[in-house]
Amino acid sequence: MILFFRRNKKFYTKLILLIVILFFIYDQFYCSIIDRLTTKVIPHLDQLHIYTYDTLRSPSSSKDLIVIMTPKISQYLASRLKLLDSNLSDNFTTPLLIMYNKHPYKDDLMYLTNTIKRQMLFLDINSVFNLFPSNFDPCRTKSSWWRRGKWNYQLMIRFWFKILFELPQFEQYEYIMRLDDDSQILGKWINVFNEMRNKRAVYFANDKDADVEKSLPGLMKLQQIALKYIVLNNITVKQPEMIRDGFGEDYIMNYFNNFEVMKLEFFRRHNVRQWMENVDQTHGILKYRWGDATLRYITLAMFAEKNEVLHRTDYNLSYCHKC
Repeated sequence: MILFFRRNKKFYTKLILLIVILFFIYDQFYCSIIDRLTTKVIPHLDQLHIYTYDTLRSPSSSKDLIVIMTPKISQYLASRLKLLDSNLSDNFTTPLLIMYNKHPYKDDLMYLTNTIKRQMLFLDINSVFNLFPSNFDPCRTKSSWWRRGKWNYQLMIRFWFKILFELPQFEQYEYIMRLDDDSQILGKWINVFNEMRNKRAVYFANDKDADVEKSLPGLMKLQQIALKYIVLNNITVKQPEMIRDGFGEDYIMNYFNNFEVMKLEFFRRHNVRQWMENVDQTHGILKYRWGDATLRYITLAMFAEKNEVLHRTDYNLSYCHKC
C-alpha cells in the first residue's frame, strides 16, 4: 500500500489540490447561486388555510385549540392522540390541529380523522416555518446548532416564540394548548382551559428546567439583552423573583414547554410583541439557539403576574415527554 502511494504521489497530490480548489470555489459562490435560485417573496399569512377531512361533524365553535407540530404522521403519534382523547376531561369539544411542513400522506390524515374522537384539523406551515428575519443571511451565517439540518431547530423555536402569535388563522381562539408529538398526557386531567378561565390565567406551565452556557455557547448573551431591554424600556417586571432566580452565572431557567397552554391575547399584547421583535432582531435564536422555553420563562417573568401563571405540578397532572 505504501509502495503504491509513493508511485502515485504526484497524482494524489494533484487530486488533493484539485479538491481544495473546488471546495474554495464552492464556498465562495454557493451562496450567490442559492440567492438567485430561491425566492425572496414573503408569503401572506392569511393565505394559509386550516382544513379538515371530517365531513360528518359540524365545525367546532370552541374558543380553545390543541396544537401539535410534527414532521411525520405515525402510529406512535396516533397512540398519543388516543390518550389525549381518553384523559383530557373536555368531552372531546376541543379540536386538535396538526401542523406540518412536509406534506403527509392523505391516508394518514384520514386515519387520524376517523380514529380520534375530537375534531381533527390540519395546517401546512411550510411557507412560514422557513421564514428568516428580513436582515438575516441564512446561507452566509454559520450555525452553532445542527439538528435535522442547518436551521430547522432554530426555525422551530422562532415559530413557537413569535410566528405562532402572528397567524390570523388563530384569531378566533382564546387559548391554545401546545403538545410536542412525543408528549403523552397520562391519567385523568381536568379541563385546563376552563381552569385557566376561572383563574384568569395567561399561561399553564410545565416543569422548570435550565439551559446552560456550556452546551449552548452564546446563551448568556440573552441575559444581557433582557436586562438591557428592561432598563431602556422602563419596564416594571411583574415577577422580579423569577428574573432574579432565572439568571445564574452560566445558566438560564426555562419552562419545559413541550406542554403549555397559552392565552393568545396576552402574547399579542403590544408590549409583549415589542419584546418578541427585539429578541428576533438580535438573531440570537438563530445564532445561539436561544430556546423558546427559555424565552417563554423570561417573557412571563417580565409581563405576567404571579397569579396569572398556573403550574401543572400543582394540579398533580401526570405527563411524560419522550417516553
